[in-house]
Amino acid sequence: MPPFKDEHILVIAPGSQTTLAQLGLPESFTPAQLRVSTRMFPAEKKGEWEPIKVRERRITKQRRYLAPEPTDGDTSMADLDGQVNRVENNGIEMEDTYFEEDPTTEDGAVYPIRQGRVVDWSCLFALMSHIYNTLSPPFHTPILIVTQPAWTAQDHETLTQFFFEKFKTPAFCLMDAALAVCYAYSASTATVVDVGYEKCDVTAVNDFLINDVGRGTALTGCGGESMTQRLLELLSSKGLTRDMCEQLKRSGICEVLPQGTAMPGESEVEEANINPAAAASTGANAAGLRGRGSVGDTGALSRGDTGGAEGGQDSQDGEGEDDEGVIDVATIVASGKTGEFLARKEKEKAEKAEKAATKKAAQEAANAPKQAKLPNAKRMTATFHYTERRPLEELNQNGKRSLEDGNQNGEGQSKRPKTPELQGPDEVASTEPASASGTLTNSQYNGESTALVRRDVEVGIERFQAATGGILDHIADAIHRCVLSVPDIGKRGEFWDNLVFVGNGSKVRGFKDALIAKLNSKYLISPSSATIFTSELPSNFTTPVATGANTPQPQSHISAPHHGPGVNPLLAAAVTASNPGGLAPPGQAQHLHAQLQMQQYQQQQQNQHAQHQHVGHGQTPTSIKLMKMPEYFPEWKDAGTEEAAFLGAQVAAKVVFVVDQGLSKGFMSRTEYNDLGPQGIHEFCISLSPPPLKRRLVSQPKPSSTPQPPYIPTVHASRLKHNSEPLGLRIYSWNINSIAPYINQQASIKSFFTTKKSSTRKSTPPRVHPSLRACLHRWAFPHIICLQEVKIAPSDTASQSSVRRVVNAPIADNDPVTAPHSLYDVHFNLPRDEYNATGFGGKIYGVCTLVRRDIASATESRLVDWDLEGRVLITELTHHAIVIFNIYAVNGTSNPYRDPSTGKVIGDRHMRKRVFHTELRDECSRYERAGWDVVIAGDINISQTPLDSYPQLRMGKEHVENREHFRNTFMKSKGEGGLGMRDSFREVHGKERKFSYRPPGKGWGEGMDRVDLCLVSDGVRLKGADILDSVEERGRSDHVPLWVEVDVGGKDDEANDERGRGKDEVR
Repeated sequence: MPPFKDEHILVIAPGSQTTLAQLGLPESFTPAQLRVSTRMFPAEKKGEWEPIKVRERRITKQRRYLAPEPTDGDTSMADLDGQVNRVENNGIEMEDTYFEEDPTTEDGAVYPIRQGRVVDWSCLFALMSHIYNTLSPPFHTPILIVTQPAWTAQDHETLTQFFFEKFKTPAFCLMDAALAVCYAYSASTATVVDVGYEKCDVTAVNDFLINDVGRGTALTGCGGESMTQRLLELLSSKGLTRDMCEQLKRSGICEVLPQGTAMPGESEVEEANINPAAAASTGANAAGLRGRGSVGDTGALSRGDTGGAEGGQDSQDGEGEDDEGVIDVATIVASGKTGEFLARKEKEKAEKAEKAATKKAAQEAANAPKQAKLPNAKRMTATFHYTERRPLEELNQNGKRSLEDGNQNGEGQSKRPKTPELQGPDEVASTEPASASGTLTNSQYNGESTALVRRDVEVGIERFQAATGGILDHIADAIHRCVLSVPDIGKRGEFWDNLVFVGNGSKVRGFKDALIAKLNSKYLISPSSATIFTSELPSNFTTPVATGANTPQPQSHISAPHHGPGVNPLLAAAVTASNPGGLAPPGQAQHLHAQLQMQQYQQQQQNQHAQHQHVGHGQTPTSIKLMKMPEYFPEWKDAGTEEAAFLGAQVAAKVVFVVDQGLSKGFMSRTEYNDLGPQGIHEFCISLSPPPLKRRLVSQPKPSSTPQPPYIPTVHASRLKHNSEPLGLRIYSWNINSIAPYINQQASIKSFFTTKKSSTRKSTPPRVHPSLRACLHRWAFPHIICLQEVKIAPSDTASQSSVRRVVNAPIADNDPVTAPHSLYDVHFNLPRDEYNATGFGGKIYGVCTLVRRDIASATESRLVDWDLEGRVLITELTHHAIVIFNIYAVNGTSNPYRDPSTGKVIGDRHMRKRVFHTELRDECSRYERAGWDVVIAGDINISQTPLDSYPQLRMGKEHVENREHFRNTFMKSKGEGGLGMRDSFREVHGKERKFSYRPPGKGWGEGMDRVDLCLVSDGVRLKGADILDSVEERGRSDHVPLWVEVDVGGKDDEANDERGRGKDEVR
């Protein structure tokens, strides 16, 4: 495929209210060049849409045509012209219809995206077509779409089909919005909080991979619209409308104050609340100390001044009425100038009143700058400019009514405001009520004149309460849950230190600071708090449990017990650090061990009833920080970081379409679409996380309550006529502990940026992502690979497809991807039990078997009806009459086990483990009775002997019983009631100690067990077996692989025919 050019790349980021788009990638990435409202209007024809409201306008006219005058002979053209021009109104109505666009209205608008979800696909497709036609890209244009976290896998497929079929695009890519934000911030790990219009999304991104477990998707009640509704709830009683509250929220006076910040006026109220006894003794009034009268004041009142406070003030200021003295009324009447005298007095009063008003206005003007100097957070009231569009006809009518009111009041001159002209924006007198001053900006659309009316609206402290009502708490709780859901406990602190707030809902002044303050108040602990207990608690105190019991007991340090969830981690760290490596006194070890076991047992019983269980130190952050976007792109400094997802999309488009050019399968080409269809988009997205179980509702078959007949394996005798040459069947088994890191191999983009500070930092080698294909290379392409704990949700078809792609994708030029011995078919058994396998959104348990294609034609895979947790996957090699069981056995714990049909608790996991052993034994017995050889490979969760565990076996009563039950079921001979299975590793290596479980949280060689086994039946001929116990082989898992090679060839045809006849009899 020819490389794409920067100027041909189209990036679109749909949102609930605004959609951003841009054609071409500039040298320095800029904000979106095209911003359109995410809405369309229904057209006149059903099913069609218009980007602007089109109104139908009918004009009625009355016309009459005069009858032509009779003429003799021919009629000249001049006579006809005269008749045509003689038209008079005779009352006949004629209607003319006009269609005009109204770009200012929202009447009838349809928004295809609501709360982050697509609710109208037809409208969304029309919007995408409108954007595409507006930008008019060339034919060879790749397209990248930024998707919302709430979009399902089916939504992705629908978009893929539309763009390929509609625009014939040569390449198409989908990218999650949270991942795009990380690309913009050049951060591989971050917690992205996207506050939108009607929802909020909280996403944890780990190494450019989205952690779907615990992800907060489309959280309602905490977006920008919720803040607007909160303001409307507080201010509707004062006459403010929703549009006013929306503009108030976007203004500079609306502010979200951090928790604990006093509202304006609260300090004065506190000052007023003085001691009542002090008020009685000092004469303080209800106004506080400032209102307490002085001795001079009280003396003045006692001397007979009966005037109120206003009269006293007026007297001091000289603004009250002057003492006119004694008026000689008789003299004034006798002079005959009574009217002149009264007129002169009225004039003097008017002059005094005007003088007082002028002085008062001057004082208010002098005080105004002092008020303006106060910060917004300390002002009781503030004013914002409210703008609305209104027709000029309505404004003129209001002006006419004002003129009539003025004439009725008897004023001599007209007060009618001048009608605003249409040449441009002119400031005119506002026709709104007297309490609001306004400015009009005029415009004209298709003959209809409108004006933008701007007026000042004053609001009080309600402007600080936009985020009240639990909005901040809701978002903070979602962030806490999201970080706690990160599987890697040691990295949770990094998520707390890399918080990113985006979305236009977070643009409200002070919102980010208030949210950080809320997180600090609810979840933050001081780093020094971990040491406050070390100097206060004696070293012989045990850790208090959650119930508050603090009984001092001597503590043994022979083995460091694991503190249960009910233990305060700070206290545990303090107590452990107070006496590291200490030894118990002689003779007390056994007594202390019993006490510790009893204490752990009590904690375990208490935790069974706890609704929320803590996971350790990673649950409480010691620091919470907000990330700062790199200053690579100066154009984004003034634009803000709220739309950082669009910047990240441009970066990703540059990397995927231009730099990488499809080598890493970052986009889907037209050829691949023709081959795979829309479903193939899941294999080509930029690390697009597969949708969790909640996003794609797939009906799972519920377990049947009626007993099913047992499965009887059969094989045709003709299939047993195979090659007589010896064949070593190599089988590998590995508890991979989540296959996700091995199928998402997106390289870091930090090398794409160049920073000034990068040269001063200590260089670290890039992190190498594990590769499942590389494991196959290293193991020389085994015939069968059994993987346990793949942790894929049953509805996650995208990850299942990715596994099939990755195991067959070349990783080097000399990779033999065309040879059948290097290609694999993939089979899954994923959990379907809705009561016992529901953790982490269904991403729990699960087994996967890889079968090499050169033997796949002679294999069959099947499940068993007694396993709904995704623990057993059977592969039958029919040509060789050998069956391989891929097993992830139940781990025995005291957690409850529920009936898969009813959900009723019927026992614990110890009981379920023993039932699992019995069911597995019966399944293997059916195969053996039919003449099959049996191989059991997987994580058995049993250490058989002291050689298989370090430092020692688990000796709890339940564990001892489980171990004994396993031996009796599988290892004892058939005469003793067992299967007579052989441990392949012990048969080859004797008493050599090797371990398959090596937890990465401990040092290499600490707390090891051999719980992964390859068991073979009596008729299997072993050629080799081993455990690959190395750090490289362990990879990201906590187990290492093991393998076994069995001989399945070299048998004579007579023996094969005999085995075939036995199978036919069973069949």
